[in-house]
Amino acid sequence: MQQDTGIDPDSLRVLSMLSEKQRDCALTLYANREKKKSLAYVFWIVGAVYYFYLDRPARNTVLWILWFVIVGFVWWIVDLFHIGRMVEERNKEVIEECMREAVRIYPDPVSMSPENVVTIDNEV
Repeated sequence: MQQDTGIDPDSLRVLSMLSEKQRDCALTLYANREKKKSLAYVFWIVGAVYYFYLDRPARNTVLWILWFVIVGFVWWIVDLFHIGRMVEERNKEVIEECMREAVRIYPDPVSMSPENVVTIDNEV
Protein backbone atom coordinates (compact mmCIF):
# COMPACT_ATOMS: atom_id res chain seq x y z
CA MET A 1 0.00 0.00 0.00
CA GLN A 2 1.46 3.35 -1.07
CA GLN A 3 1.15 6.26 1.32
CA ASP A 4 -0.02 9.61 -0.08
CA THR A 5 2.92 11.95 0.45
CA GLY A 6 1.26 15.01 -1.01
CA ILE A 7 4.10 15.34 -3.52
CA ASP A 8 3.05 16.04 -7.09
CA PRO A 9 3.77 13.39 -9.78
CA ASP A 10 6.44 15.50 -11.56
CA SER A 11 8.42 15.90 -8.35
CA LEU A 12 8.04 12.17 -7.62
CA ARG A 13 9.59 11.40 -11.02
CA VAL A 14 12.54 13.67 -10.29
CA LEU A 15 12.89 12.13 -6.82
CA SER A 16 13.08 8.67 -8.36
CA MET A 17 16.10 9.78 -10.42
CA LEU A 18 18.07 10.79 -7.32
CA SER A 19 20.39 8.44 -5.51
CA GLU A 20 19.06 6.79 -2.35
CA LYS A 21 20.99 9.17 -0.06
CA GLN A 22 19.83 12.21 -2.02
CA ARG A 23 16.22 11.00 -2.00
CA ASP A 24 16.26 10.27 1.75
CA CYS A 25 17.82 13.67 2.45
CA ALA A 26 15.30 15.49 0.22
CA LEU A 27 12.34 13.70 1.83
CA THR A 28 13.64 14.42 5.33
CA LEU A 29 14.08 18.11 4.49
CA TYR A 30 10.62 18.18 2.90
CA ALA A 31 9.00 16.55 5.92
CA ASN A 32 10.32 19.38 8.07
CA ARG A 33 9.31 22.17 5.66
CA GLU A 34 6.04 20.93 4.17
CA LYS A 35 3.08 23.27 4.52
CA LYS A 36 -0.20 21.82 5.81
CA LYS A 37 -3.57 22.88 4.38
CA SER A 38 -5.25 22.58 7.77
CA LEU A 39 -2.80 25.01 9.36
CA ALA A 40 -3.19 27.44 6.44
CA TYR A 41 -6.96 27.44 7.02
CA VAL A 42 -6.42 28.10 10.74
CA PHE A 43 -4.22 31.08 9.83
CA TRP A 44 -6.92 32.26 7.41
CA ILE A 45 -9.45 32.23 10.25
CA VAL A 46 -7.08 34.01 12.64
CA GLY A 47 -6.81 36.97 10.31
CA ALA A 48 -5.10 36.45 6.98
CA VAL A 49 -1.66 35.61 8.32
CA TYR A 50 -1.55 32.55 6.06
CA TYR A 51 0.64 34.44 3.56
CA PHE A 52 3.38 34.61 6.20
CA TYR A 53 2.96 30.86 6.70
CA LEU A 54 3.29 30.33 2.93
CA ASP A 55 6.45 32.50 2.84
CA ARG A 56 4.72 35.36 1.00
CA PRO A 57 4.93 38.26 3.53
CA ALA A 58 4.66 41.00 0.88
CA ARG A 59 1.22 39.75 -0.13
CA ASN A 60 0.17 39.69 3.51
CA THR A 61 1.25 43.31 3.94
CA VAL A 62 -0.73 44.36 0.88
CA LEU A 63 -3.73 42.39 2.12
CA TRP A 64 -3.64 44.12 5.51
CA ILE A 65 -3.46 47.53 3.82
CA LEU A 66 -6.39 46.61 1.58
CA TRP A 67 -8.23 45.10 4.52
CA PHE A 68 -9.31 48.58 5.55
CA VAL A 69 -10.86 48.92 2.14
CA ILE A 70 -13.62 46.51 1.08
CA VAL A 71 -11.41 45.01 -1.62
CA GLY A 72 -9.24 43.43 1.06
CA PHE A 73 -12.22 41.73 2.63
CA VAL A 74 -13.36 40.36 -0.72
CA TRP A 75 -9.81 39.18 -1.49
CA TRP A 76 -9.68 37.45 1.89
CA ILE A 77 -12.97 35.62 1.22
CA VAL A 78 -11.87 34.59 -2.31
CA ASP A 79 -8.60 33.24 -0.89
CA LEU A 80 -10.61 30.83 1.24
CA PHE A 81 -11.31 28.90 -1.95
CA HIS A 82 -7.71 29.14 -3.18
CA ILE A 83 -5.76 28.19 -0.05
CA GLY A 84 -5.59 24.49 -1.01
CA ARG A 85 -4.06 25.30 -4.40
CA MET A 86 -1.68 27.87 -2.86
CA VAL A 87 -0.43 25.30 -0.34
CA GLU A 88 0.09 22.72 -3.12
CA GLU A 89 2.06 25.26 -5.21
CA ARG A 90 4.23 26.21 -2.23
CA ASN A 91 4.87 22.56 -1.39
CA LYS A 92 5.97 21.97 -4.99
CA GLU A 93 8.49 24.81 -4.59
CA VAL A 94 9.59 23.38 -1.23
CA ILE A 95 10.23 19.86 -2.59
CA GLU A 96 12.21 21.33 -5.50
CA GLU A 97 14.33 23.35 -3.06
CA CYS A 98 14.84 20.23 -0.92
CA MET A 99 15.94 18.17 -3.93
CA ARG A 100 18.45 20.84 -5.01
CA GLU A 101 19.77 21.01 -1.46
CA ALA A 102 20.06 17.20 -1.23
CA VAL A 103 22.05 17.11 -4.48
CA ARG A 104 24.41 19.75 -3.08
CA ILE A 105 24.79 17.83 0.19
CA TYR A 106 25.29 14.43 -1.49
CA PRO A 107 26.83 15.07 -4.92
CA ASP A 108 26.51 12.31 -7.50
CA PRO A 109 29.59 10.00 -7.18
CA VAL A 110 29.83 9.65 -10.98
CA SER A 111 30.22 13.39 -11.54
CA MET A 112 32.75 13.60 -8.69
CA SER A 113 35.01 10.80 -9.98
CA PRO A 114 38.61 11.93 -10.72
CA GLU A 115 38.27 11.67 -14.51
CA ASN A 116 35.25 14.02 -14.46
CA VAL A 117 36.71 16.65 -12.12
CA VAL A 118 38.49 19.50 -13.91
CA THR A 119 41.42 21.11 -12.12
CA ILE A 120 44.11 23.56 -13.18
CA ASP A 121 46.56 20.66 -13.76
CA ASN A 122 43.94 18.56 -15.54
CA GLU A 123 42.31 20.86 -18.10
CA VAL A 124 39.90 19.30 -20.56
